[in-house]
Amino acid sequence: MFNQLLTADTFEFFGRFVLAGFVIIFVRARYVVGERPKPTDQLIEAVVLSLINQVVFVLLSSVLQVLIATLGAVNGLRFEGLEAAPALRRLFFFIEILVQPALLGALFGYSVSQGWNLPILRRAGMPIERATQRAYDHAFARLNTVGPRLVILTFEDGTQVRGYFGEESVAASDPTRSDLFLERVYDVDDTNQWTEPVPGRSILISMEALRSVEFLDPVNEDPEDG
Repeated sequence: MFNQLLTADTFEFFGRFVLAGFVIIFVRARYVVGERPKPTDQLIEAVVLSLINQVVFVLLSSVLQVLIATLGAVNGLRFEGLEAAPALRRLFFFIEILVQPALLGALFGYSVSQGWNLPILRRAGMPIERATQRAYDHAFARLNTVGPRLVILTFEDGTQVRGYFGEESVAASDPTRSDLFLERVYDVDDTNQWTEPVPGRSILISMEALRSVEFLDPVNEDPEDG
């Protein structure tokens, strides 16, 4: 049955109006942290993104063909169009369903990861339902943009853990379990100054009983400097 649906006659339609959108989604996912939408929602989004890709491609290819025809007329040559050049037509089709969608996916994803407030790009760079599964995911994912931070973790029993969330730290979550790895942990002395223990420590924490996470804006390079 699948072979009957995907034939040589339907492949171009599938490539233009479905595959191109999935290429955008796949590349964009390299930049955007979020939950995977339901298959039906993802299919709808792929079709919508494919249509956006089509609009961009038609516009760019039309401009290119006009330029080629104009240059050809100036030099006494006649441009017959893509139909007269099958190899060129196949190349354009490859660009249309793979190369351009990959570039658009990178643009949409990068625009969101950098926090650009361009409404069209931002909307196109977001999954249909939510950009992130939970505020927890968003809070740690944004550190890729704003940079490492000192953090204070407070648990339900009042226990606090102070640490540094940097390039070697990891915040992982799934529907049943959340873990946090801090690459550096600090003690607090009687004057409320952060001091690094000797030997230095890192820590793996279960977030199950976590009450809050505070992200401190950078003031000093080293918390021991006060």
